[in-house]
Amino acid sequence: MNQHDPATLSVTSLSFTYPDQPLFDNLTFTIPLGVSLIRCDESRGKSTLIRLLAAEIIPAHGTICLNGICSDKEKSQYQNNVFYMDPRTEKFDQISALQYLAQIESTHHDFDSARIPHLINGLGLTSHQDKQLYMLSAGSKRKVWIAAAIASGAKITLVDDLTAALDLGSIDFITEQLIQISQQCDRHFIFSHYDTLERVPFAAVINI
Repeated sequence: MNQHDPATLSVTSLSFTYPDQPLFDNLTFTIPLGVSLIRCDESRGKSTLIRLLAAEIIPAHGTICLNGICSDKEKSQYQNNVFYMDPRTEKFDQISALQYLAQIESTHHDFDSARIPHLINGLGLTSHQDKQLYMLSAGSKRKVWIAAAIASGAKITLVDDLTAALDLGSIDFITEQLIQISQQCDRHFIFSHYDTLERVPFAAVINI
C-alpha cells in the first residue's frame, strides 16, 4: 500500500514540541492495515505519538489522515474511527469492568460483543469483571483497556505500552489476539513498546 491508498493511515510532515522538549520535526510515514508497532526508548515520544494519532492532541504542523479525513480539520469525524484509552485515566473508576465494556460497545459500531467472554477469560479477568475499576490493580485495569481495544473493532485502535504491568500468560494471550487481527487485516491496530513482540507479523514498525 502507499500513502494514496484509502486504507492507509498517513502521517505527513508532523512536528510537535513541548515547551522545553522538541520531539518530532517533519516526521512522515504511512501505516497500512494490520498490526503495527511504534518503537523507541523511554521518554522519546512514543506515548505522545499515540496521543497525536488519537487526536487527543494536535500537531504544531503536519497532518494525520485516514480515508481523506484529517485529525486537525475534521477531529470529530476522525475520532469516530478511533479507539484510545489513556492508561492512567481515573474517569471510569466508579463503574465495573463489564459496565465499562458496555459503554465502549455503545460508542463503537463495530464492537464485537461475542468476543468479550473469551477476552475476559484469556486475560484472567473473570473474578474482577464485576468489581469497580478503582478496586483493580494497574495490571488488571490495563487488561480491561486491552480487552476493549481488541473488541472495539475501531479502524484505528491505539494502545500505549501494550504489555506494561502484565504477566507472561496475558502477554502470550494478547500475542495470539494480535496474530488473528493481523490475519484479518481490516483495521489499524497500533501499539507502542520499547521492543517488538515475537511471532506477531507487523504491517509496519515505526522507529522514533
